[in-house]
Amino acid sequence: MELKVIPLGEIQPNPFQPRESFEKESLKDLADSIKDAGVIQPIVVRRRGFNYQIIAGERRWRAAQIAGLKEIVCIVKEIDDERVLLESLIENLHRRNLTDVERENAVYELWENREEFGFESKSELARAIGVPLQNVDNDLEAWEFRHNEEGISSSIPTYIISRSRGLPVEERKKIVEKIQKGQLKAQEAYTTIKVLRKAPESIKKELLKSKSPITPKMAETIVTKLPAEEEQEQIIEEIKRSKLTEDEVEDRIREIQRTKKEDKSMSTNGEAEKGTVHIVGEYDCPHCRRHYIIKCDGKHDWLE
Repeated sequence: MELKVIPLGEIQPNPFQPRESFEKESLKDLADSIKDAGVIQPIVVRRRGFNYQIIAGERRWRAAQIAGLKEIVCIVKEIDDERVLLESLIENLHRRNLTDVERENAVYELWENREEFGFESKSELARAIGVPLQNVDNDLEAWEFRHNEEGISSSIPTYIISRSRGLPVEERKKIVEKIQKGQLKAQEAYTTIKVLRKAPESIKKELLKSKSPITPKMAETIVTKLPAEEEQEQIIEEIKRSKLTEDEVEDRIREIQRTKKEDKSMSTNGEAEKGTVHIVGEYDCPHCRRHYIIKCDGKHDWLE
């Protein structure tokens, strides 16, 4: 390994570069920084015939060209093709501006070529690139899902795909579709996934409809607080019919719970004290202005 100043024209880009695109605006900002302060961190290259090939630092090399530099400081390494990909990935995987899809592709390529790199397990791969094992699992899961299903936008984050693991494929695709149409935000998608794991079919069906009036928060509240499917279907119909808001759904559910509690209390008291008359309420008629008392004996109720 040696430190050397090399003309930019003698340096070639890396064919194993995991980054699929370089944003022009971002490159321009880096070029402006290079004009002011130079290239602070050398790029890493290897010899290829009479020229050099980039191992790590292609973005700095491109920005240096935009800045008008003629040469750049390089660290020259002797390294074979297999190690080039690994070192490129290790350097790039820790850069913030690498997209999810670019990272997934890079991790997948490393895993597919694990015999060449000497990885016997995903744990060894995770250690080599310096990330938790769960990250490797998530990237590989997301790569497989994107390549098995058509029309998955690169804007769908890895964590949404990985967290939906275990759901039926059609449900996962509908979640992605709603995100792509702008009908679900990332946090709402996460809530949707949680609800789908425990909700009955009636709620799943409503929640996954395009432009459904049932929001993920509503669905989560219904499933959590109303265990009976009959009550769940009742509140769903009310939401659709009356266009209830999330706060109104919370209020309505509290009302249902309160009524159930009162009914249960009356039923229990009625069984325990048969024949006992209870005063359960009072009522002022707005028309005749008479005052009524509502009584109950555990079996019947009446006005007096």
